[in-house]
Amino acid sequence: MTRRVGLLGGTFDPPHLGHLVVAECARVELGLDEVRLLVAGDPYQKSTTSSPAQRVAMVRAAVAGDEHLAVDAREVERPGPTYTADTLAELSAEEPDVAWYFVLGEDAAAGLSTWKRVEEAFALARFVVVTRPGHDAPDDRTLPDAILHLEVPQLEVSSTELRQRFATARATRYLVPLAVDDYARSHALYGGVHG
Repeated sequence: MTRRVGLLGGTFDPPHLGHLVVAECARVELGLDEVRLLVAGDPYQKSTTSSPAQRVAMVRAAVAGDEHLAVDAREVERPGPTYTADTLAELSAEEPDVAWYFVLGEDAAAGLSTWKRVEEAFALARFVVVTRPGHDAPDDRTLPDAILHLEVPQLEVSSTELRQRFATARATRYLVPLAVDDYARSHALYGGVHG
């Protein structure tokens, strides 16, 4: 029987409960065997604040103890800009018996036309677009027919807002997993104080 594996890509700077809700909804509602959080290394369309190693450490902390979620750090280990088509080709070669589901938010889906070699990526995985607070759904006429849509609970939390909250010593607990909160604070990742 073919395994069904979801890939939830992102910078995860920091990972938050919204990411975990998306991963769990995709796993359950699409009947996936597991969901891997794919940590972006050097994303060519987005900047990061924390180092790749710190972002991987936070994602590992976020999914620890959940047997259905895993971390994939291959893009962090690859030098230079990272492209989804390269990652999907690599995964397909390593695990040819897996049906891949690439999960992304509506904000990212709206920019799919600007992705490098997006047609190759569509050929290697089923793309799943999830709802995201504050963003309009992409125009379906710009997307392949094979894209799935998945509605998830709307959590008003973003990594951008969380970085600001950490930097200004405001509450972040219960917006991120406790282990992520501890890690970010103990390493003063976003300009906040230790502890």
